[in-house]
Amino acid sequence: MKKDADIYRKMRCILGVCAAVVLAGLGGCGKSGGELQEVEIPEEDKWEDEITIMHVDAEDQNFLAYIDAVEKELKMKINVLSYPVNADSRHGKVSSLLAAGDASVDIFAVNDEMINAFKHKGYLEPLQNDVMDAETAQVFEPEYLEKTVMVGEQIYSAPYMLDVLALWINEEWLQEAGLTGIETKEDFYRFITHDWGAGRYAYGGAWEKTYLYNELGEFINLFGGNYFDWENEKTREAVKFFKECIDKGYTSKDQMIDQYDQMNQKFIDGKYGMVCMYSGGVKTYVNAGMYGEDKIHMTPLPNLGGNQVTYIGTWQYALNKASKNKEAAKRFISYAVSKEGNKLYAEMVDRIPARSDLLKEDLNVTGYKELQQFLQSVDVQVRPIPSNSMDYLKTVGELFQKYMLDELNLDSYCEQMQELVDKSR
Repeated sequence: MKKDADIYRKMRCILGVCAAVVLAGLGGCGKSGGELQEVEIPEEDKWEDEITIMHVDAEDQNFLAYIDAVEKELKMKINVLSYPVNADSRHGKVSSLLAAGDASVDIFAVNDEMINAFKHKGYLEPLQNDVMDAETAQVFEPEYLEKTVMVGEQIYSAPYMLDVLALWINEEWLQEAGLTGIETKEDFYRFITHDWGAGRYAYGGAWEKTYLYNELGEFINLFGGNYFDWENEKTREAVKFFKECIDKGYTSKDQMIDQYDQMNQKFIDGKYGMVCMYSGGVKTYVNAGMYGEDKIHMTPLPNLGGNQVTYIGTWQYALNKASKNKEAAKRFISYAVSKEGNKLYAEMVDRIPARSDLLKEDLNVTGYKELQQFLQSVDVQVRPIPSNSMDYLKTVGELFQKYMLDELNLDSYCEQMQELVDKSR
């Protein structure tokens, strides 16, 4: 394709020069010394390749500005397509395109749930021999690559954005409770049990069945439990805590239909005092004018007698095996995850980069310094997501909701969760 594009571009240049000569001759009829005018080649005629990306940030003007910059850098036309907003619909859209062998999209932006499903199905082009060679792969967390984007020795996607699950608090609520922080178990329960009045809840969550998984695993860690052992008393203590939050009104049953968009809006509107949310949520708070030390901000994880451990995830680029533009697509992904390209993305789109070497640099990214401080106080963990990711997450959420609504007692809930996680391993 590049060779054809080069020939096409040269032909356009020759034709342009010929046209200029003819016009110069006409304009100078009866005169001597007519000058040949330089012909400006349109930007689109300078492109060497063309690819199409389906991206979660397709509507973000900062991301589109980044794409414009990359087009000029790579001399490549990059078409960007939107995803459905709903996570389940997004997963279904990509799955149907890949399963059909549709070549209309070359690159998909995927998250952990998506890659864990698609990497086993033969839909994606391996990247480990060129894009994610040994030198590039070493700047990403080895355990994360192994458990999330790899099958055996094959690497099926390249991370470009890091997301860290953090605890966020509204400083005004903290002061209202007479606290300066929630570092200890006593602080935490003082905040949770404070009388906030009608329509205000100490804790808010995204408990829709495909989202609940994140908070569930996070609190099992905080209480010192083991997600794979549902006879563990600390695991059971964590889920009993959630049930207590519902039974005593510390949180609302209504959030069982909420994903992150709905949860964040309620948090911004002053209905929640504290939430678990990924670091990428900072832009939502900034755009609402609610981010800052005196408003919504990250807070260190409280010591609840367990582990100061949190989940990490990334968004990644995956190459459609049916793509007709594989070399061009690999050229884009290679640049996007290079140190230069990933830094450009981070600062233009205002997102945390996935490369670990960039996390040590002084980046102009909103919430970056706060996240650096947060990461110093925690250990990070990869979410254990099986290959049947969406069905598995839905079942986790459905069982949890049945327990919260008294349709399952604690023993039945834990027994069914144990059966589920055993099958997933």
